[in-house]
Amino acid sequence: MNTREDTPPKTPESTPSAVQRVVDLVLARIRSGEYAPGQIIVARDLMAELELSKAPVREGIHVLVGEGLIELLPNRSARIRKLSDEDMVDFSEVWAVISGMNIRLAAAKLQRAEDREKVRQALARIQATRRTRIPYDFFMAVGKLHATLAEISGNGFALAFIRRMHLAHFYRHIERVFPGSFWNAHLLAFRRLGEALLAQDGDRAERIYLKHMRWAIGLMRQRVGTGLSV
Repeated sequence: MNTREDTPPKTPESTPSAVQRVVDLVLARIRSGEYAPGQIIVARDLMAELELSKAPVREGIHVLVGEGLIELLPNRSARIRKLSDEDMVDFSEVWAVISGMNIRLAAAKLQRAEDREKVRQALARIQATRRTRIPYDFFMAVGKLHATLAEISGNGFALAFIRRMHLAHFYRHIERVFPGSFWNAHLLAFRRLGEALLAQDGDRAERIYLKHMRWAIGLMRQRVGTGLSV
């Protein structure tokens, strides 16, 4: 049994920096929904909760400003960035290209049984949302599939890009409009995508995915400027 003396002391490399603790906390609260788009971030509250001085808290906020998750206001306060309909369309267009490529690259590497099982589990999580009908759960399951595929593909640039996209922030916006009345269409597309993936037909999997994304982006374009749900 380990004792306190048996436990090796944490080194600076094994503990998150003060700035990283701020970043991690804000990201966790975006994922959980505690920080909603447009919500004001109170630096003093973060300072008290994390027992940090003002400098690392402000630096952590500025890191997230640089990554597009937080915006600074004229009164020197900050808030979770709220994406416009146009922002969501622009994001989706870029995301479709990167994630489509990611799908194609991973399909070619799906020889190992353990990797194929990871993909099956990720696909099953997507289909499981048919019962709960919680949009955020659907999108987070989709994000998990893309992250799994990036790991399998072994493309370090794709994996880094997906990790830095902060999909949870985007999903907290798009959950307001999707899947809406289109649950069956989304789930069918990912079922067909999964069949192509497991058959290691990367080109077909990418075509299925891009066709689905073009359809979804088309619906989003119809919404731009109307303020109506699709």
